[in-house]
Amino acid sequence: MTNGPENDLIGSFGDFISAWDFSSPPAVLILMLAALYIVGSARLAMRTTSNTGFWGNFAAGLTGFALLAFALAGPLDVYAADLFAMHTTQHIVIAMFAAPLLLIARPMPAYIWAFPRPIRTGAGTALTEAAIVIRVLRALTRPAVALPLFLGSLYLWHIPGAYNASLQNEWLHLVMHFTMFAPAVFFWWPIIGPPPIRTPLSYPQRIVFLLLAVTPSALLAAIITLSNSVIFSVHIDNPGHFDWSPTEDQRIGGLLMWIPGNFVFLSTMTVLFFKWFADEERKSARKFTNRPPRRSRRTVPPEPSATPTEVTDDERK
Repeated sequence: MTNGPENDLIGSFGDFISAWDFSSPPAVLILMLAALYIVGSARLAMRTTSNTGFWGNFAAGLTGFALLAFALAGPLDVYAADLFAMHTTQHIVIAMFAAPLLLIARPMPAYIWAFPRPIRTGAGTALTEAAIVIRVLRALTRPAVALPLFLGSLYLWHIPGAYNASLQNEWLHLVMHFTMFAPAVFFWWPIIGPPPIRTPLSYPQRIVFLLLAVTPSALLAAIITLSNSVIFSVHIDNPGHFDWSPTEDQRIGGLLMWIPGNFVFLSTMTVLFFKWFADEERKSARKFTNRPPRRSRRTVPPEPSATPTEVTDDERK
């Protein structure tokens, strides 16, 4: 990660993709969390027969952990100190892909079932509506809190002094990763809304929420991409992987932040729009189905009355 021996120049894709290190604290933590998730999911699978979305959620969880491992124990982490583009990609994978996938997985039940019964009982008590854990989590995932935390962490760690210091101190680098991942989870929570906290936002509100994040993140990416000088001095003496100069490395990193990062936002907004449209169609169909049948207004012809002529004839009789 940092403060290690200098990496050899990347000679091929094989050299790059085979660079893994599972000895760092984040790597060990990811392996432990993934193992607990798999054990808990296996126990749930043996008790779940009617949950049709279980396997889709499980696949999302495995993909999320695989991406976290690739970012924090794989090539992106090994070469993060050498190249700004690698470090940027690492943060994109953590915040824009792994975090939402793990929320889509709805991992809370799996983690509860990974432990013995006494711990499960205690966890159930700790996750009630009035519990401090839920109240804190609800406060952190409020849109008015989650959005500033997410954007604030993004801008904070791209201040040159803070960025350079994070790559020169291993523990500060760990803090950097945590404060990039946790706010990303809080940010995506109102969009995805997994239990135990459902999102308070409607589909249009979620789209607006994402729009509020697009411009600030794109602005930061544009500043980095269009800069004619190296902003982050820690990469000035990079080893020269792929024959990139420090300026080229910085521009590539800025473009990665700009294009794939905002593509995730825009594609999510598109999905939300179609979900909103489908939801409105279901509501309209439900209203039409539940509408009481219309009463027939057929008029009944009145009884024929006697004509003056008929009355006269009767009287004559």
